[in-house]
Amino acid sequence: QGMIGLLVTAILSRTFGPDKVFAVEMNPDRAAASRRIGAGSVIHPTALKKGNSALQDIDLSIEVSGNARALQAAIDNTASNGRLILGSWYGSKAAELTLGLDFHRSALSIKCSQVSKIPAALTGRWDKPRRFRETWEWVRRLRPSEHLSTMTLPLKSAQQGYELLDTGETLGVQFAYPP
Repeated sequence: QGMIGLLVTAILSRTFGPDKVFAVEMNPDRAAASRRIGAGSVIHPTALKKGNSALQDIDLSIEVSGNARALQAAIDNTASNGRLILGSWYGSKAAELTLGLDFHRSALSIKCSQVSKIPAALTGRWDKPRRFRETWEWVRRLRPSEHLSTMTLPLKSAQQGYELLDTGETLGVQFAYPP
């Protein structure tokens, strides 16, 4: 899980309880971070196989990795008539998926998350200021800089920090701004 996946895990575990939330992660350090932030359990992707009795009742999957294999795993392992929320941004890269007979028989509902605007059905109660207030409240509750940042770099080293994030060598980078 990257930073967004960990934050989603934290919010869900605090909303529904850790016993209702599990994460999928192959990197041991990130799996440990997922447990620390609230996942009731963390499983390795190789454990995601149809017929695994522990995983038969996945009503809702949330995919935020931007990795097509993770998206395929979510499609393959969400229960029939379940829901999949796709929060990833794939940009212009292709995502080859297997959408054959099993997919069509699953009656899976896939919903794309869109963060740049508020859905029309919610505009009567939600506006951007309310959304930002809620977001900052979650940031205060979760304190991601205390739990998820693995290094602090001066702002002038931002490129190095982004390269470390890109290669997976670090989970989170905090930048120290000059006074």
